[in-house]
Amino acid sequence: MGISQQTGGDVSPLRAFDRGHINDLVARLGELDAQLGMTTPRILNGGIVSVEVPREHVLDAARLFRDALGFEMLTCISGVDMVDHIESVYHFRSIEHAWLLQLRVKLPNEGPEVDSLVSVYPSANWLERECYDMVGITYAGHPDLRRILLDDEFYGFPLLKSFHPTPRTVKDRATTQVDGVRAVAGEQQRNVERITPHNLGQGDEERLHPGKLTFGSAAVYLKTGQGVETGDQTETGGRAKVNQPATEGPATGPQRG
Repeated sequence: MGISQQTGGDVSPLRAFDRGHINDLVARLGELDAQLGMTTPRILNGGIVSVEVPREHVLDAARLFRDALGFEMLTCISGVDMVDHIESVYHFRSIEHAWLLQLRVKLPNEGPEVDSLVSVYPSANWLERECYDMVGITYAGHPDLRRILLDDEFYGFPLLKSFHPTPRTVKDRATTQVDGVRAVAGEQQRNVERITPHNLGQGDEERLHPGKLTFGSAAVYLKTGQGVETGDQTETGGRAKVNQPATEGPATGPQRG
């Protein structure tokens, strides 16, 4: 007897977790072994039965699961990078029989491809597009196989263990062995694509790194006119006075002695 629930005073087992009920599914799968060449079914936590079939039989397996075993729903498709290979993992549910079934298909790392299940389970449409987008699995026969989460121009597949979110950089000597200007500017890196960051600034001025003069300096004061006072560069009231540049022509005001 598996897990049970109290309903209206009667105690009835949850069939999805009942061991005898799960063994019925295992026995039914054993009858299909000769047609699909699948591995021995394994019982996982949560009453899920897991099997593995060769990728050339995945479409036949889906049809048999639907027609012979009564699995009405394909609820999930996942792509998993197992380092030495890639797996396309399917989860089926039978509402009538309260069965849960997991199907695993091994694919090569280079050019992983398997038949699409859209013709058998229409719900596979977006599910297969997600696996293609994030893992790079090609589902042959899919009516509209293109990215669904990332941009069309995105390069790479983020859920692969070989994916690097930023380009690898090859550096020369440690930055402590070069002068500060080159260390901040990154001139010691070679053969690296340059990406210019854009940060908040005033006007045309942008703060690219701490070594760049920004609107906290006298040079920017002169350029923008903000906070500039006439007279000598002396400290008055906590603000630095900056001389205005000399202009041609006679002075319009009285001259200082």
